[in-house]
Amino acid sequence: MKPDDLNNEYFEIINSRLNSLEKRIELLESNKEKIIQTQPSNILETEDSEFVDIKFSISAPFETKLGEYGLAWLGNIVLFFAIVFLWQYFNDSGKPLISLIVGGISIIGVFLFSYFSRKSYTYLSFIFNIFGFIILFFVILRLHFFSNKPIISNLYIATFLILVAIGTQLFFAFKRHSQILAGLAFTFAIFTAFVCDQTQLFFLISIATTGLVFYSFWKYNWWRTLTFTLIITYIIYLIWLLKNPVSLVKSSNDLTYYFAFFYFSLTTIIYSLVAFKKPNVEHTERSIISTILISGIVYSILLLVLVLSHYPNSFVPFFIAISIYGIVYSILLKFYSLWKYAPALFALYGFVAMSVAIYGVCHFPDSFLLLTYQSFLVLALALWYRSHIITLMNTFLLVFLVLIYYKISGSIQVVNFSIPIVAFLSARIINWKKERLNIKTDFIRNMYLFVLFFTLPYAAYKSLPGQYITVSWLIISGIYFGLSIIFKNIKYRWMAMSNLLVSAIYLFLVDMAKIEIIYRILAFLVFAVVSIFISTYYVKKLKRKDADNSIEKTDDSNNLINDGKE
Repeated sequence: MKPDDLNNEYFEIINSRLNSLEKRIELLESNKEKIIQTQPSNILETEDSEFVDIKFSISAPFETKLGEYGLAWLGNIVLFFAIVFLWQYFNDSGKPLISLIVGGISIIGVFLFSYFSRKSYTYLSFIFNIFGFIILFFVILRLHFFSNKPIISNLYIATFLILVAIGTQLFFAFKRHSQILAGLAFTFAIFTAFVCDQTQLFFLISIATTGLVFYSFWKYNWWRTLTFTLIITYIIYLIWLLKNPVSLVKSSNDLTYYFAFFYFSLTTIIYSLVAFKKPNVEHTERSIISTILISGIVYSILLLVLVLSHYPNSFVPFFIAISIYGIVYSILLKFYSLWKYAPALFALYGFVAMSVAIYGVCHFPDSFLLLTYQSFLVLALALWYRSHIITLMNTFLLVFLVLIYYKISGSIQVVNFSIPIVAFLSARIINWKKERLNIKTDFIRNMYLFVLFFTLPYAAYKSLPGQYITVSWLIISGIYFGLSIIFKNIKYRWMAMSNLLVSAIYLFLVDMAKIEIIYRILAFLVFAVVSIFISTYYVKKLKRKDADNSIEKTDDSNNLINDGKE
C-alpha cells in the first residue's frame, strides 16, 4: 500500500468519526431542549413544588402578567389585611381566644389552598405559601408583642414560639431550596430580635441568624439573601444604637456597649468569611468584594456612632482589636483565599484602625511621628502582598497626613525630618520593586518625590536660624545632584535645579534684606560653588555625549565604505 493511500484511509476514518460526533452532539442538544421545556411541568408534579421559587415569564403579554402575577400579589395583600383587621377586632373586643382561633383557621386555610392549588395555579400557590408564613409570624408575634392585653405574658415563651415558627420556615426553605422563603425567615428573625428589647437576647438571635445566613450562602450560593440580610441586620443595629441614648448607661462600669461592640464585630467577621468561598459562575470577584465593602462601610458607621455616643475618650481598645484582626486576617487571606483584592482591603482597614489607635494614645501633633513611620510599614506590607491598591492608598494617606500635620502644627523637628526620609525611602523602594508591585507608571513614585521636594527644605527652614537657611537649601540641591549621579536618574537633577532656583529667589528677596553681611557672603559663595560644580558636570556630560556620537558616526561611515568595497 502506498503512503498516499494510507493517509487517505486515515483521513476518511477521522472524517467519519467527526461526522458521528457531530450527530451525537446535535442529538444531545435536542434532548436538552426537550428536558428544559418539560422541566416546569415536572416540578409542578412534585409534592413540595409550592416551596420552589417561581420566576414569571418576562416575554408574556402585559395583560397576562398583570392578571396572573399582579392580581395574585394584590389579592394576597388584601387578604392579609383582612385577617389582620379581623384579628384586631376580636382582640380589642376582649375576646382573645376567638382572635386566636380566627388566626389559626386563617393560617391553616391559606396553607391548604397553597398545597391543593400547586398544580393548577402554580404562581398563586407560591404567593399563598409566602403569605401563609407571613400571617403565621404576625399571629404568633401578636400573642405577646404590640398588644395591650397579651395572651402570652412571658417574653421568653413568646420569643421561643416565634423562633420555632421561623425555624420551621427555614427547614422548608432549606429542604426545597427556596431563597425567597429563607430570606423572609431571616428578616423575621432579625425583627424578632429587635422587638425583644433585651440586649443579650437581641444580639444572640442576631448572631445566630447571621450564622444561618452564611450557611445558606456557603451551601446554596444564596448571595442575594446574604446581601439583603446583611443590610437589614446593620440597619437594625443602627436603630438599636440610636434608640439607646447615653442616659441609659447606668454607670461607667456598664458593659452594655462593650457587648455591642463585640457583637457588631462578630457579625462583620462572619460576613467577612465570604472571602474563603471558592469562585464559581454565580459569584464573581466583584460580588465577593462588594459584600466585603458593604459590611466594612456599614460596620464603620456603626463603630463611629458607638464611639461618638458612648466612648469618645476610651475608644483605643476597640481600634487596637480591629487593627490586630484586620492585619492577621489579611495574612490568612493571602495564603488561603482565591480572591485577589480581599487581603489588601482587610490590611488597609487594619492599618486605618491602627492609625486611629495611635491618635487615641498620643493625640496630635505627637502622633504624627508614629503615623509617618507606619506609612513606611504599610508600603513594606504592600511589597509582600504585591498589592498596587495598598501602595496607592498609602501614598494618598501620607500626602493627606502631611497636609494635616502642617495645618495643625508643623513645628516638631523630628517629624519634619522624618517625613522627607520616609518619602525618599518609599520612592526608592517603589523604583526598586515596581515590577513586584505591578506598577506601570511613575505616578506613585513622583508623588513621593514631590513630598520629598517640599518637605525637606521646610524641615531645614524650621530647624535652622534664618542666616543658614539658604546655605542649607543649597546643600540640599547638592545632595539631590549627588543622588542623580549615584542612581543615574534625571528626576533628582531636576529636583536639584528646581531647589537651586528656589534658593536663588530666597537669597535675593529675603537674605539680601535681613541677614548680616558675613552670612550674606557665605550664602553667595556656597551658591557660586554649587552652580559652578553643576555647570562643569553638564559640560563634561555634553562633551562625552558629543564624543560618543562622533564615534558612532565614524563607525557607521566605515561600515558603509566596507559595504561598498564588498
